[in-house]
Amino acid sequence: MGWYRPQSVEEAIKILEEKSPKIVCGGTDLFVQLTTRQTEFSQSDHWLDIQNLSELKKIERTDEGIEVGAAVTAAEIWQSPVLQPLPALQKAARVVGGWQIQNRASIGGNIANASPAGDMIVPLAAYQARIKIASPNGVRILPFDEIITGPKKTQLAQNEMILSVLIPKESLGVPQTFLRHDQRGGTDISLVSVAALVKGTTSKIELAQIAIGAAHYKPMVLKDLTDRLDGTLTTDQLDRIAEWYAENCQPISDIRASAEYRRAMVKVFVKKAITEVLSLNESL
Repeated sequence: MGWYRPQSVEEAIKILEEKSPKIVCGGTDLFVQLTTRQTEFSQSDHWLDIQNLSELKKIERTDEGIEVGAAVTAAEIWQSPVLQPLPALQKAARVVGGWQIQNRASIGGNIANASPAGDMIVPLAAYQARIKIASPNGVRILPFDEIITGPKKTQLAQNEMILSVLIPKESLGVPQTFLRHDQRGGTDISLVSVAALVKGTTSKIELAQIAIGAAHYKPMVLKDLTDRLDGTLTTDQLDRIAEWYAENCQPISDIRASAEYRRAMVKVFVKKAITEVLSLNESL
């Protein structure tokens, strides 16, 4: 077993090509899984530690929006002044476990882990973010909606690593929120979560994007929601949106909650999130 700590992304890519290691950043999910998913790990595994790569720790405003490096932690996200135009993401980062977890859990790890209950990935779905990925073959960019293919499954190849998250400028400064329902506050994982962006008023909707988490195999969005609303948002439309998410999500039953309960909470929290964001619009 080898533990590699590259000094650059270029070196990390070379190690990926030569050693086929498992990538570790904060390790908050990965190392917990060592005891429950032993068939996927062995004594001969190599590990690639990327958490201190400066190239992956950047948070930058660009002409296209904001770029967040894969190794940026939850704590760095909710404390970053650059990310203040993205309060839904900052709220999600603020409830990722306790402060110990927040100081290690990374946004890239949240994506690569592909847990249906991941918090930070839900706003990314609502933002229609894109993911920059590197391999020995070069760099490619995937829409966020395409990278997660199932619980704990992604499109990432063995020799690929996430470089950063690209959040479009259309999502910056738009009234938005992140809500989650859980059993014990931030120390537990979500039963249901919702990220909502709504710009405008009930009589003039300019932008509406909503994603739900923890009630589907990946964050679920209703595409072209703005066009479907046709400029307005009535009480009936609000009910139909909430019903659509509740009817089309595919929650599981586990020790925390039944699928039926999660589906009911999806309906409640979608309506709650939209109502909260509309009140933010009115206060502007």
